[in-house]
Amino acid sequence: MRNPLSKRLPRELRSDWKKYVVLFLLLTITIGFVSGMFVANDSMLYAANASIENNQLEDGHFELKNKPTTKLLDAMEASCDIQIYQQFYKDVAEESDTTIRVFMPREDCNFVELMQGAWPAADNEIVIDRMHADNRSIAVGDTIRVDGRNMKVTGLVAFSDYSTLYKDATDIMFDAITFDVGITTKEGFEAISGKTHYQYAFRYNTRPQDSYQEKEWSDENVKKLAILALTGSLFDNEEDAEAFKDETDELKVDASTLDVDKLKDQVEIYDDNKNELTDYLPNYVNEAIHFAPDDMSQDKVMGQVLLYVLIAVLAFIFAIAQSATITKDAAVIGTLRSSGYTRGELARHYLMLPTAVTLFAAIIGNVLGYTVFKNVVVAMYYNSYSLPTYETKWNMDALWSTTLIPVVLVFCVNVIVIVWKLHIEPLRFLRRDLSTSKRKKAMRLPRWKFLFRFRLRVLFSNMMNYFVLLIGICFVMVLLGFAVGLPATLKHYQNEAPNLVVANYQYVLTDYEDKDKDLITTNTKNAEIYCMTSLQTVDGVHVGEEISVYGYTNNSKYFVLPDDVKEGEVFVSTNYADKFGLKAGDEITLAEKFEDKQYTFTINKVSNLSGSLAVYMPLANYREVFDTEEDYYTGFFSDKEITDIDEKYIATVITSEDLLTVVHQLDHSMGGYMDYFAVACDLMAALLIYLLTKIIIEKNATSISMLKVLGYHNSEVNSLYIRMTTVVVVVSSFVGVAVSNLVLQTMWRNIMYKMSGWFEYIIGPKDAAKMIIGVIVAYILVSFFDMRRVKRIPLTEALKNVE
Repeated sequence: MRNPLSKRLPRELRSDWKKYVVLFLLLTITIGFVSGMFVANDSMLYAANASIENNQLEDGHFELKNKPTTKLLDAMEASCDIQIYQQFYKDVAEESDTTIRVFMPREDCNFVELMQGAWPAADNEIVIDRMHADNRSIAVGDTIRVDGRNMKVTGLVAFSDYSTLYKDATDIMFDAITFDVGITTKEGFEAISGKTHYQYAFRYNTRPQDSYQEKEWSDENVKKLAILALTGSLFDNEEDAEAFKDETDELKVDASTLDVDKLKDQVEIYDDNKNELTDYLPNYVNEAIHFAPDDMSQDKVMGQVLLYVLIAVLAFIFAIAQSATITKDAAVIGTLRSSGYTRGELARHYLMLPTAVTLFAAIIGNVLGYTVFKNVVVAMYYNSYSLPTYETKWNMDALWSTTLIPVVLVFCVNVIVIVWKLHIEPLRFLRRDLSTSKRKKAMRLPRWKFLFRFRLRVLFSNMMNYFVLLIGICFVMVLLGFAVGLPATLKHYQNEAPNLVVANYQYVLTDYEDKDKDLITTNTKNAEIYCMTSLQTVDGVHVGEEISVYGYTNNSKYFVLPDDVKEGEVFVSTNYADKFGLKAGDEITLAEKFEDKQYTFTINKVSNLSGSLAVYMPLANYREVFDTEEDYYTGFFSDKEITDIDEKYIATVITSEDLLTVVHQLDHSMGGYMDYFAVACDLMAALLIYLLTKIIIEKNATSISMLKVLGYHNSEVNSLYIRMTTVVVVVSSFVGVAVSNLVLQTMWRNIMYKMSGWFEYIIGPKDAAKMIIGVIVAYILVSFFDMRRVKRIPLTEALKNVE
C-alpha cells in the first residue's frame, strides 16, 4: 500500500520551490566544478605519468663547464651505472624582453611532443613551446627573432622535461611569458652565436625501487660526477682524489718515493680530461617536471576540502529548513503520531526531499562536470602549463567523492537533526510545545527599550540559524579573500620591485680576469664590485633552499652595512629571516651544493636590503671564508647600464624586472579569473543569506503576524527582524575577514615553505573593505526579498493556531 505521506512531498516542494531551487543550484554548480576538476586532474596526471616511460624522461641532468671528452663521459657512466644523453642548449634573446633556450633535436631521452605544425627542416626554422606561443600570440608560420636572426616557427611543442617553464631550478615561479624553449636543426643550432651549455641528461640502468633509494643514488652520484670531472676521469671518491693531489704536490718537492711513470700517466690523463661540474639536478626535485602534476594533485585535494565544507554548510541549511518545517507541521505530526505513525516513518518522510534534491544535484553536477566544467578546468591548466595532449579517463573516484559522499553527508546531518526534533511526545506536538529548554520562563533581560529587547529575543530564538550564517559567510570570505588578496599581493610587489633589488643592474661575470689575466674593470660611475656564491640550507622549513651569500666593499653605496664585523658574523635579509624564523644572535649553517663542506655563521642583524634570501658580509671576510684570491670578485653593482665590458665576460644581468617574473606569471595564470571568482563568491554569499533569512522569517511568521495584529507597520516589523539580521551579517563579515586572513596567511606560508624564495600574502585595509562591502551589497539585494516576504505575511496567520 502506498504511504499516504508521499502525497505531501509534491505539495511541500511546490510550496517551497524557491528554497529548493537555490539549494539545488548551489549543490549542482559546486559538485559540477569539483567533478570537472577531478576528471581533468586524473586524466592529465595519467598522461603525465605515462609520459615518464613513453618519452624516456630523464632521472636527472648535469652540466659541465667545458665540453667533456668521451673518456670522461664513459667513466661517469661506468661509475654511476647510468646512461648519459647529450642535451646541449644555448640561452639567447628571442625578442627584446624574452629569452629562448634552444636545443638540438632529441633522439634518445626527454622526447618532445609535436602538438601543431611540423618539425624544423632548415637552419632558419624552429619549433617553440605551445604555452609561450599562446602567451605571446605566436602562431605556426610566424617569424620570430632568435639571437638576431629571423626564424620561422614551423610547429608548437610540449617538452616532457619543461611542463612548467622554469628557467632555473632556484626560481620562485615558472615564467611562460618571457622564457621559452625551442628546437632547431643541428645546423640552425650551430648558427646561433650564444654560449653553449654542456648539459647531459641521464637515466639509471637499473630503476630505483622507491624515492628513498632514488635520493640515495642521487646523493652518491653527484659526488662521483663532481670528483670525476675535477680529476679528469681518474677517480670517483674523495680519498683517492686527495691522495692524487698529495702525490702531485710531493712530485714538485721530492719524487724519490713515488712511481713517477704511473703518476705522469695519471697527470697526462688529468690534463686531457679535467672539467668541472657546474650544475646537477635530479628528477625528483626538478620543478620544471613536477610542479604541474603536483599542483594539479593539490588542486584536487583543495577542491575536495572546499566541496565537503560547502556541502556540510548546505546540509545544515537543509536540516534547519526541515526543523522549521517540523515546527510548522507540529499539529499534523502530533495527530499522525497519535494515529499510530512511528518516528521512523515521519523521519523518512522529512529526509526524502533533502536526500532527493542532493542526489539529483549530484547526478546533474557530474554530467556537467564530465562535459562542461572539465573543459573549463582543462583550459585553466593549459593556460598555465605546457602540458601534452590527454584523453579523458572515466574514474570511480570522482563519482564516489562528488556523488555518494555529498548524499551521505546531507543524509547523516539531517538524520541527526530530524530524529532529535521528532523525539518529543505526541501531546507536546499537538500543543505546539517543541521547546527543548528546561527553562520555564523567558530569560530576564535588563530594562532596556522594548524594541531592543525584542530584537535580542529574535537573536536568541534563531541562534542556530545565525550561527550557520556566520559559518557560511566565513567560508565565503576565505574564498573571497583569495580572489581579492591575490591581485592586491601582486600589485604590491609590482610597486615594490625597484626597492627589492640592491642596485638597478647586477652584473655576474664569467670570470674576474680576461684572457690576458688582467682584471675586468669598468669606468661606469658608481659601479661597485662584489662577491657572491650560492649555498644551501641544511635545516629549517625548507632543506636545500638556495641562499645567496654576498661580500660587499668597504663604504659600499649599495650595502648600507658596517665594515667592521666580527669574524663569523653576518647580516641576513628580511625574507630569509621571515621564512626560517631567524633573529639576531641565531646561528645558521649553510652547505656547498656539490661539495661536502659546511659553513656556520652568527647573525649580527636582520637587514631589509633585497627581496631575495641572502646573507651579507664584508668583502675581506668573504674572501677569507671561501678561500679566494685577494683580488677576486664576482661582478658589479651599478645604477646605470654598463657598456664597456665585453659581453663574452658577462654571464647574466639581473634587474628589478627579473623579480617581477613571478608577479607577471601569477597575474597571467590566475589574475584574469579573480574578478569572476569574486563575483561568484558574492553570489554564493547572497544565496546563503537568502536561504537562511528566508528560514528565519518563515519560522517567525506567527510572531510577525501577531505584531501586525497589534498595530505595528511593516517598516516597524522590518526594524525588528531585518535589522537584527543586518547586524549579524555585518558582524559576521568582519569576523569572516579576520578568519579569512588567518586561514590564507597560514595556507600561503605552508605553500611558500615548500617552494624556493619568499613573499608574503597581503590583504590590506582597502581589500578587507572591498570584501565586506561585497557581502553587504549582496545582503542588501537579499533584504529587498525579505521585506517583501514580511509584507506578504497575513494578519490571519496569528489566528490560525491559537490554542
